[in-house]
Amino acid sequence: MKRKSAVMKLGALACVAVFALSACGGSSSSATGKDGKPTINVQVILDARAEKMQKMGWTKQLATACDCNINWINTGSAAWSNQKQATLASGDVADVTLGGYGSGDMSTYGSLFMNLKPELKSMPNVSKMFKADPYSEVVSTTYDGKIYGTPVVARPVTARTSNHMFINKTWLDKLGLKVPTTWDELEKVLIAFKNDDPNGNGKADEIPMDFYTPGTDNFWLFQPNVLLSSMGIVVPNGPLGMYVDNGKVKNYLTDSRYKTLVQYMHKLWSDGVISPEAFTHDWSKFTSTAKGNGKTATVGFEWMWTPAGTFGADNYDQYVTIPSLEQSANQKTSPVWSYNGDDLAYKIDQEVVSSKLTDAKKTAALKFVDAFYSADMSVQARYGAFGTAVKKLGTNHYKILNAPKGHEEADWMFYQALGDAAPGWINTDMKLDLPTLDAQVKPVDAVYDKDYKNVNFNKDILYQNMPATKEQSDTMDTNTTNYAQYAMSQFSQWVTKGGVDSGWDAYVAKLKQNKLEENVQIEQKVYNSYVKRMKKLGVNLNNFNE
Repeated sequence: MKRKSAVMKLGALACVAVFALSACGGSSSSATGKDGKPTINVQVILDARAEKMQKMGWTKQLATACDCNINWINTGSAAWSNQKQATLASGDVADVTLGGYGSGDMSTYGSLFMNLKPELKSMPNVSKMFKADPYSEVVSTTYDGKIYGTPVVARPVTARTSNHMFINKTWLDKLGLKVPTTWDELEKVLIAFKNDDPNGNGKADEIPMDFYTPGTDNFWLFQPNVLLSSMGIVVPNGPLGMYVDNGKVKNYLTDSRYKTLVQYMHKLWSDGVISPEAFTHDWSKFTSTAKGNGKTATVGFEWMWTPAGTFGADNYDQYVTIPSLEQSANQKTSPVWSYNGDDLAYKIDQEVVSSKLTDAKKTAALKFVDAFYSADMSVQARYGAFGTAVKKLGTNHYKILNAPKGHEEADWMFYQALGDAAPGWINTDMKLDLPTLDAQVKPVDAVYDKDYKNVNFNKDILYQNMPATKEQSDTMDTNTTNYAQYAMSQFSQWVTKGGVDSGWDAYVAKLKQNKLEENVQIEQKVYNSYVKRMKKLGVNLNNFNE
């Protein structure tokens, strides 16, 4: 298993809502087509917006590349959450699966899938990627040295973090305020946002600060734990409270700096500047609140991906991205910023192959998988076919076209391609001319360049794809279950009602009693093993994040 930021809750229903041509597993169609070529069954877990794979123009090139027939099994992601566990339990997996399994499945069901490491000689594109970008091999390798799946690698078009901090600059200018640089300055700005009608509509409808509701058992993206970066903690999107400082795994849940954060958030809550729905609204309500009525901005400050995708076409230009704040003026500790760039740029086990294939089908399946890692196919699988979604301007040079009339820009790549779930290798030798919506994240992310100069990416990052043994994973999961909900309930209670000062010592004692420290120790072993593999392959992540 690899320590990830979320765990999918799976049901036991098999083969429901599969909108395709065949059944679930790999033996549902004949091994050879009428043309004498082998037929491989390829199950693809599709975004709800996607059309069927056989309708996507670029997929025909895959049949040519593998010299085979492809029986597409199109499966909606919602259906797959019910089907997946039963498929694994039955052992009847498709010949090739795209986007269906993760490292957690491999620790229990690895025997169902082919170890691709001995097959790399038959996969020239994947081998070339592993050699040029050895971190792609690191993330693809299990704790015992096997490679069960090939990844998505797209570092040039991704960000170093999902969490970007936005403030309404139009409101600041109207009120004669400067962009805040410390927690105290932010509080004063938020109070002004609340009291002084910065959107000018004569209504007290401003929401000074909003954030996505923290989970019942973890912090996720776009939540106030990222403010720990002000005090030198590089917050990942991973196991609750875990982070790394100079090669040492720690947990901030019992750190005095976390207590300081809770005290500050309670102060903001008492000021009435945090959305009253911040601990209750779902994703849909959170995102719609940011856009407001589409004409008048109502949110002053929050964390998200990009302004255009967050605040809507009419209001996004009111917002600016701001770097990490100082917790206090002239503090000695240099601010850093949250980081999950390794997971954004490297998505693991995106293509897996059944271990039961015959020689002919095995050869075809390996060619099929490898074909995704050519430059042309990497671009088309992610953005869409040449002519309709992409214009090829020259060798390794591509222009990503705007969505046609009748399609939303944000949805187009997920309709006729696999979007950021597409297996492939977008690399620095390629030039991509991106539409505004896709290109916007890079300048937003660049705001944190100074903060990231205070981060050693080889020693200060809790990497999100670190493989653990099944025993390690089971122990950590059990321990986390014993303390996670308690810790998160205390956070929401302390922010909204106070009491962190009087309750802190008992809280820390309870987390330790429920084996928080054992999890830290296990995570350290997992981390040490991962870093050892990085060093063996000559990986230097500081070069990737300049």
